[in-house]
Amino acid sequence: MLDLIGIIYFTLSVLYLLGSFPIGVFEFLDLREGYAISDYATLFETSTYFSISAIITGLLCGLDSITNPIYKKVSINIYNYHALSSFALLGIGLFPLTGDGVWSFPRVFHWLFALTFILVYPATRLLILKHYNKRAFEKLLIVFLSLNILALLVTIVVQFKNIAYPEYLMWLSLLLTIVVSKILISRKSKNAE
Repeated sequence: MLDLIGIIYFTLSVLYLLGSFPIGVFEFLDLREGYAISDYATLFETSTYFSISAIITGLLCGLDSITNPIYKKVSINIYNYHALSSFALLGIGLFPLTGDGVWSFPRVFHWLFALTFILVYPATRLLILKHYNKRAFEKLLIVFLSLNILALLVTIVVQFKNIAYPEYLMWLSLLLTIVVSKILISRKSKNAE
């Protein structure tokens, strides 16, 4: 349940920032043409709030993944990858973007944390769901892959100028995967008891 609270909290935090401080207005501060959701970490007005929200969410997701006994019934490798990737959002908060160049060390490090959380965390959750419910796994996998492929297509269409739009699709994919899989896994584990 902690992961659901964390992900919904982070979603609402980003929506609040998006409404209060539209990203495109601050595009010039990022020293590149496009902008991404993580650019909130570069703005004085929003950096602390964004980073703390990411840290809290990373901790909640991580604590859920290591304390929930449901996840310990799968293979040890899947469990370990799930636990490690669930803490990745913590890294985004601890290592926020800076105004440095596109290929600077902090920016690449930040991207690795972001991609790990957005792609690996829900993928490992899908593998856990497969252990409990193969039919639901197949359906949810199609949704997960479809939204991420659509995000890639949007990235190509906007020519990598506005990364925030594909990020919204990828976050929607993560949100759906985590919420639906959590509900299905909880039901299966209760029925098994």
